[in-house]
Amino acid sequence: MNEATRPTKSKIGTIEPDRQDFRAVEKEHGPLPPAKRYRLAQAAKVIRKLEQVALSGKTMNRKSKQ
Repeated sequence: MNEATRPTKSKIGTIEPDRQDFRAVEKEHGPLPPAKRYRLAQAAKVIRKLEQVALSGKTMNRKSKQ
């Protein structure tokens, strides 16, 4: 395997969409193939979570590299 095709490890993990994410995708895009529907539902969950964080005013604390 070369650099471009080597699998990478994600520190985030798998994003499991909730039912509301699937409903939002279906409402906006109608019926879709299962794989595409799942990926869009994952994206919908990420966006929903980011909106919640933005509205709550929370920030992520990261250690600065010195």
